[in-house]
Amino acid sequence: MNFRPTSLAALAAVPLVLAGCAGGGGQGAAPQPAPKPPAPSAEAVAWAGGMCDLVTGFSESQENLPAVDRSNTAAMKESVIERIDAAARSADDTARGLQDLGAPPVEGAEQLGAGFQQSFTQIGDVLRGAREKAEQVDPTDKQRFQDGMTAVQQELDKGGQLELQDELAQLEQNQELNAAVHQAPECASFFEPPQPPQQQPPR
Repeated sequence: MNFRPTSLAALAAVPLVLAGCAGGGGQGAAPQPAPKPPAPSAEAVAWAGGMCDLVTGFSESQENLPAVDRSNTAAMKESVIERIDAAARSADDTARGLQDLGAPPVEGAEQLGAGFQQSFTQIGDVLRGAREKAEQVDPTDKQRFQDGMTAVQQELDKGGQLELQDELAQLEQNQELNAAVHQAPECASFFEPPQPPQQQPPR
């Protein structure tokens, strides 16, 4: 599975994409068939569905943030703050939802829920840091306005360092929870089929 982090600079953070886990074709003897993973419990499937539903809600909220008003610098400053506030509220709501969801009911995955929750808490913290920078922007002077918005951008860029690689690796390695994610209908949109190789046009 591959996680594609999206920069918070665009305020479209963490659109979770879990690609199909296809092994590479190695040379030599054919590998032994992998043991069949244990069938996930209904509780594990429900947990996976709840997690995916929360992350989907966050991603969708980032696509529906208030528009930036570019009519003048003062209006732009206020609209940027409104966008950041909306994104931060969504991140906080997602973190609280993950906290309420609790730990996955799967042996060996007890810390995974807390890891996802912490990641969204960190996203909210980045956004609040960017809001502080945005509040300091001076809209009355063009150069100071540009410098201030650059500082906001740099703060948001810290979101690019927030990845869920550890959590996703744990999810993938836990066969029962991985199977639960594949079974949960709410997670269906997170999986991408492998891209076919591009065909060269005939000459």
